[in-house]
Amino acid sequence: MARCYFPVCPSLELCPSGWLYFQRKCYYLSESEANWNSSQSLCSSHNASLLVIENDQELVREQRGGPDPWIGLYKRNEEIEVKGSGNCAYLESKGVSASGCYLTRKWVCSLNISLDLH
Repeated sequence: MARCYFPVCPSLELCPSGWLYFQRKCYYLSESEANWNSSQSLCSSHNASLLVIENDQELVREQRGGPDPWIGLYKRNEEIEVKGSGNCAYLESKGVSASGCYLTRKWVCSLNISLDLH
C-alpha cells in the first residue's frame, strides 16, 4: 500500500488507462513489439516519450519490466557510453545496449506528471 504525504495523494486517474504510476511519472510497458521510431511515435501519441532513465532507482525498476525494451536514447556520437554497435538503445539485464533501429522490441513510455496544487 502506498503512503501519501503532504500535500495530496496523487490519484491513479493522473495516468492514462493501462499505465503505471511511480514517483510522479506514468509508465507504459508495451505488450507488442515495434521498431524504435514507431515506438517513439506511439509514445508521442500520448504526449509521452520513450523512457529516459533519470536515476539508478528508475533503472533498476525498469529492468524488471520485461525483456529488453526500447528506451529514449539515440546514439549520435561516441561520447555516449552504450554497449553495442547500433544507434538505438534498449535496456538489458546488464544495463543499456544499442542495436539497429529497425529491429522490433517491446518499449517503455514515460510521461511526467505535474500536479497543479493551486
